[in-house]
Amino acid sequence: MLTENEVAIGIILRPHGLRGWVKVRPLTDDPNRYFDLVKVSLHHKDRRIGEFRLERVEISKPQNLLVKFREVDSIDEAEALRGAEIRIPRSECLPTTADQFYHFDLIGLPVQTSEGRMLGTVSEILEHPGNDIWVVRDDEYNEILLPAIASVIKEVNLEEKRIIINPLPGLLNDAANTA
Repeated sequence: MLTENEVAIGIILRPHGLRGWVKVRPLTDDPNRYFDLVKVSLHHKDRRIGEFRLERVEISKPQNLLVKFREVDSIDEAEALRGAEIRIPRSECLPTTADQFYHFDLIGLPVQTSEGRMLGTVSEILEHPGNDIWVVRDDEYNEILLPAIASVIKEVNLEEKRIIINPLPGLLNDAANTA
């Protein structure tokens, strides 16, 4: 299980070759960040496997990486890592700008309208080419899909743990919510 102090940045897909390389699907917007890493921890099904040092990293197509850990020297050792999450301490995340947020920072934040109406919490973020969609669910499992665009998202305050929105007309199904 992820703690607040660690972040998943990749998933090991499968071994690559005979000498311990693994193919990795990065869970980061900047796969080049792997070139700056020295060590990571690996977790499989919420069980910590251990710390591993990166020996080499190569960019692979399409949008995957090839990683060689110092501790892994054979295809059998690499196979044992299939499906493992690659994690780093939260403190090693790359800095963001004022209008950028990590998905894990937004999940669980309460969302309310600029008038103060509580809508629920961000439960999931769907990535789309035009803009992300924030899935907001309330205690009764009602769901609102918020486009992550400036005209809708008015404020994200991580310190006060809240998101303020200005819903577009028709975005909230008010007829269902007023019953």
